[in-house]
Amino acid sequence: MAKHDWAARLRIVLMVVGFVPGAAVVMVPFLAVAHAATPVETFVQQGIDQGIAILKNKALSDVERHDQVRDLLLRLMDAKRVGLFDLGPARDKASQADLDAYVDAFTAFTVASYESRLDGYGGQALRITASNERAPGDYLVTAVLVDPADPQEPDPVQVMFRVLDEGGKFAVVDASIAGVWMGLAQRDDFGGFLAAHGQSVPALTAHLKEMTATLDASRPSR
Repeated sequence: MAKHDWAARLRIVLMVVGFVPGAAVVMVPFLAVAHAATPVETFVQQGIDQGIAILKNKALSDVERHDQVRDLLLRLMDAKRVGLFDLGPARDKASQADLDAYVDAFTAFTVASYESRLDGYGGQALRITASNERAPGDYLVTAVLVDPADPQEPDPVQVMFRVLDEGGKFAVVDASIAGVWMGLAQRDDFGGFLAAHGQSVPALTAHLKEMTATLDASRPSR
């Protein structure tokens, strides 16, 4: 399978289980890693397990699915930290009220973005291959994409997750696909918008609200 196809499918998995544009990882039983899972690996494993359960539960109504996806995302990721990072230098000049409004809009947009891609899930999973603590409380978890149609893919796409220990609670704050960090990519996107709108955080907030409304309106009833 072509690399871009793998990457497209991986983005769907990431959208489902928790990162931004982050995410979590499942340990696939028939491809289980040899080492014992660390606490941070267990955290991401449990996150993907919950995400898969939501996807497979066809009995959920649209409202129930939306609520469960939102709850899962907010448990897995630090939306405030991610959102403020994506804001870049504009954060320093914004008022606290504008930042609070932006974080709320960013969180709602993130949830709507993930949910809009739920129907694209095709049974893919992620297999943990390693994790390391690069600084106290700052972890990188490495995994590879596993497609049920080709579980023995000789050159699978690699994904990495940055997970922080925030006072005894893990949170995903970024993820990379084949070396491209998604948080940095979104920060660049937001930076382009801000540059074209006088570095106005309220303008970006309004833009996120508009995109969220569009995504919510296009979500099919279940």
